[in-house]
Amino acid sequence: MEKLGLPYPKARVINHPSEALDGAEAIGYPVVIKPNIGGSGAGIERFNSPEELRRAVQENRLYFGIDSTALVQEAFTARGGIITRVEVLGGKFLYAIQIHITGESYNLCPADICQNTRGEELTRIACPVDAPKSGMKVEGYDPPRQVIEDVEQIVELAGVEVGGIEYVIDDRTGKQLYYDVNALSNFVADPVRVIGFNPYARLADFLIAEAQRHEANRNERVAASGGPR
Repeated sequence: MEKLGLPYPKARVINHPSEALDGAEAIGYPVVIKPNIGGSGAGIERFNSPEELRRAVQENRLYFGIDSTALVQEAFTARGGIITRVEVLGGKFLYAIQIHITGESYNLCPADICQNTRGEELTRIACPVDAPKSGMKVEGYDPPRQVIEDVEQIVELAGVEVGGIEYVIDDRTGKQLYYDVNALSNFVADPVRVIGFNPYARLADFLIAEAQRHEANRNERVAASGGPR
């Protein structure tokens, strides 16, 4: 984000619970601590004061994920309770959705949000039975051209071919914040009803094309070396 000059929440990278308090002090409370590699908001926790965080450190409650790395991140409130996720395929814009949240929830996996903004339940085997009760709803969204350009720059620099970038409008400042980079896509439930097409079909086409390209490159290398030995 720094290299691209894009706005994001203040954050510190930590590798041990003992570093959490200093990181939070540098940012200012409230903060969230989130594993660098997670998924569906797993392991993210908010702390409103040094006392709360100190207690979590002492009780060894902080989750650092599979790479033993976490982020201490400035906490924010999404204006209107709306989070926008922009999906990419092959490093290019695929679609965007807006997730309408209620309360404070970090479990925002789009595949598990099983109601649209009209209150209709979406069809997806992965949807938990209590999804409609969570209060979260989803709808297709056409982001501004600048957002699409920002997202494509982010994934290019990060080396992400398939994934999603999430952003909010910070209710405190009215400014846009890019706050999450997902190097894996969990496509929205019932996509044809929500965004008008099936991204799984496009993903399959992309993977087939990539496999064919790699096979062609391998054959060229074999031919250039004089054939298999």
